[in-house]
Amino acid sequence: MGRRPIPVALAAVLAAAILLPATASAAAPPRVVQLNYFVRDDGILPHTVLQARVRRADSVRFATVFRGKHASAPARHDGDDWELRHGDGGKLYKLIRHSLHRRGSASVRIRARSGDGSDRVKLKIRVSDCTKDPPFYPLDCTIHR
Repeated sequence: MGRRPIPVALAAVLAAAILLPATASAAAPPRVVQLNYFVRDDGILPHTVLQARVRRADSVRFATVFRGKHASAPARHDGDDWELRHGDGGKLYKLIRHSLHRRGSASVRIRARSGDGSDRVKLKIRVSDCTKDPPFYPLDCTIHR
């Protein structure tokens, strides 16, 4: 007896198993990885910076609430991170600063979007968890998801 040909259905299953992981990774939604907030006084402007490390995003937006006042602003991609610019996010920076001063913490919502989906996360900046190295770096916070 000779060899039997592989059934077409089995060949299709094998092809799908090989191609599926490559397709799934290319179509993954964005993911927020960490939030960075730091204040510095080393002569480099701006003194206060809010950044988020996000994978596979086309746009990122920050938002916060303090004492009934809401603020949100878009971030701009700056190398590896998405950074909140002071011109767009001045009100948001002000509310975060007031919340940190009065409460010792501030909640920041991050919304990341791409053509493949979105990711929303709320992270809390706690002054007690931040590194302090005055006078040049009075506050340095990294919050991991």
